[in-house]
Amino acid sequence: MIRTVSSTCIDDLFFKNLYLKESMLSTTKIYIDSRHSLPNPQSGTASLQIEIPGGIELHPKTKVWLSEFTCPASWDTVDASNNTLYVRELGEPDRVLLIPTGAHDIESLRFAMQESLNSSTKNASMGIYSVVRTGSSGNSGGTSRLYRITCSAGSFELPNYSNASANSLSSIVAFPTGIHQLITHVSSFVDLRRVHSVYIHSNIGSYQSIGPRGERTILAKVPANTGYGGLVTYNSSASEHDYVDAGAKSLNMIKLELKDSFGRLINMNGGHWSATILFGL
Repeated sequence: MIRTVSSTCIDDLFFKNLYLKESMLSTTKIYIDSRHSLPNPQSGTASLQIEIPGGIELHPKTKVWLSEFTCPASWDTVDASNNTLYVRELGEPDRVLLIPTGAHDIESLRFAMQESLNSSTKNASMGIYSVVRTGSSGNSGGTSRLYRITCSAGSFELPNYSNASANSLSSIVAFPTGIHQLITHVSSFVDLRRVHSVYIHSNIGSYQSIGPRGERTILAKVPANTGYGGLVTYNSSASEHDYVDAGAKSLNMIKLELKDSFGRLINMNGGHWSATILFGL
C-alpha cells in the first residue's frame, strides 16, 4: 500500500523511484546507435526507431535533453532536394536543368553548371555559356567563392526559387533578385554547406520548441560545423535551457529523425550516427 507523503522533498524522491524504474538516480541515460535501429528502408539512416526493453514510466515533471550526438557529414552537396537550375532565356519560359548530384566542391559544381547550361535544350539563338569563379571585385582567382555566368550571345536571367518544392540550386548558389535579362550574372557567395544544422525530431515530449517551419517535434538543433566527410559532434552543457518537458507517459519506443531546416529528411548516404538522451527530474 502506498501512502501519500506531504513533504515536497520526500515526494520528489518517491516519484523518482516510482517512475524512473530503470535507475535509483535522478537521471536515466539511453545510448542510441542508428546501426541498431528497427528496419526502415524508405527513410535510410536518417530515421531511427528503437525499442526500450521493459519501457520507462515517466513522471509528469520529467525533462529530457540531448546529451551527446555524433554523425558524419555524409550528405551530398547537391542531391535531389537542390539539384535544379532554372534559366530564363530571351524572356521565354524557364529551362529546367538538373545538375548531377554528388559531393561537389566549388570547381566540380562550376563545371557541372556550365555543362548543363550548354546542353541541347537551350534556345537556338543563345551563344555559349561560360561559368568562371570570381571574387566580389570581379577578379578571377583560385580561391574565389562566387560564380560569374556569361553568355556570348543573347540575354538571360537566373530566377531564385526559395520554396522547397522547387528543389532549386539557389539554396547554395543564389543570384541577385530584381535583375532581369543580361548577358552576365554574378552569384552571391557559393555556400557548399547544404546542411547548416541538423534538426533532431523525436516522439518524446510535449515541446515548447518551435522549428524554422513551425514544427513542434524538435528535441535539439546541432550545428553542422564541418565540411563533407567531417564529423559533426555535439555535447550539451545540460543548462536550464537545454531540455524539453517529456510529461507523464509510458515510453516503449524512441523515434528520432535527422532533418534540415526545410523539414526534409537528410540523405545520410548510409552514414550511421549515435546519440545519448537523458531523462531526469
